[in-house]
Amino acid sequence: MPNVKISEISQKAKVLPSTIRHYTDLGLIEISDRTEGGQRLYDEEKTLSQLAKIKHLSSRGYTLAQIKETLTSGGIKKRILIIDDDPDVADLIKAILTDENWEFKHATDGFEAGKILLDYLPDLITLDLVMPGMDGFKVCQNIRKDPRIKNIKILSITAYDTPEYKQKILDAGADDYLPKPFTPEELRTKINSMFKNPELVTK
Repeated sequence: MPNVKISEISQKAKVLPSTIRHYTDLGLIEISDRTEGGQRLYDEEKTLSQLAKIKHLSSRGYTLAQIKETLTSGGIKKRILIIDDDPDVADLIKAILTDENWEFKHATDGFEAGKILLDYLPDLITLDLVMPGMDGFKVCQNIRKDPRIKNIKILSITAYDTPEYKQKILDAGADDYLPKPFTPEELRTKINSMFKNPELVTK
């Protein structure tokens, strides 16, 4: 990719040139070269990718200092919201994925999940179907109706392993289905498939 001026990066990223200068001064974006007149030049592909990461983290409420720390300490952790009234299941999921690039929150029912979702904005939800109060089917339907969170990946994990339950939750908008009990490899395989990126959760 060629080195380009700040004005070109600004147009393609839809970010003000002053913002790019500020990010550069903070060390969030690197200059790849300079013109003979001293103007900053940027690697187009690398800079656009970095700006997308900054935007993503900013949308989650990260400060610029936190963004810099995140980007320089091994990358962005993906977020999982575990919605399950059984704490043992939540602990199992955390244990399986704890050494990998994920962070976790746990909600014990649909109402608690609703309070967490918009602030936490997870990349993935693992969703039990049968819970007190609001069941998993209703939770899934509500998520898919909300334009702010409708694209979050949803993996239904349930002990009610019947064709009827499976079809019902997929119709409600879940991306995939995993019956309990499950092995660590089965969980990783499902998540790999959903994100189409084996490096996410494969050791």
